[in-house]
Amino acid sequence: MKKKNIFIALGFLTLMIAGFFGWEKYQEYHEPAFNNGDTIPEIRLPNQSGDKLSLSSLKGNIVLVQFWASWCGPCRYENQELTLLYSKFQNTKMKDGGTFKIFSVSLDKDKNAWLNAVEHDKMIWPDQVNDADNKETDIANQFNIHSIPATYLIDQNGMIIGVNLSPMLIESVLNKRIAE
Repeated sequence: MKKKNIFIALGFLTLMIAGFFGWEKYQEYHEPAFNNGDTIPEIRLPNQSGDKLSLSSLKGNIVLVQFWASWCGPCRYENQELTLLYSKFQNTKMKDGGTFKIFSVSLDKDKNAWLNAVEHDKMIWPDQVNDADNKETDIANQFNIHSIPATYLIDQNGMIIGVNLSPMLIESVLNKRIAE
């Protein structure tokens, strides 16, 4: 019953925001900056050790670019599902080469909160970066990220093949791309 009330409240809030700003402005505000068929721009941010990690270093693999934060409940829930997905596909060869990778971009300002969440959620993939210093990188604005979790699934050439897909849909896409 509580979940139902929460969904009703969120729906009402969405309608209020849309009514206040106008539906077109609301849609524009939440429109992804990039869509299927676009080439994803480079992301270069510090990892847990402070070393810069580039998204382009994963070229040749199918990559899920995930935007999330430790304080985001839906993100933390999705992390559990992505951990299962990564475990299932990390060593699976894909039709056009490579395997499945996840490139997680944390929007946390607090590095300790980010690192604790990675450990707690058992985010076992190595490609974890943090965009704590938005002044320098401004990645969230570049990607028009106004709500999280947000994801981009890209192919081996860096072309976007899915935007904000659920883990179940990502699994479906990966199953179709497994090398035979």
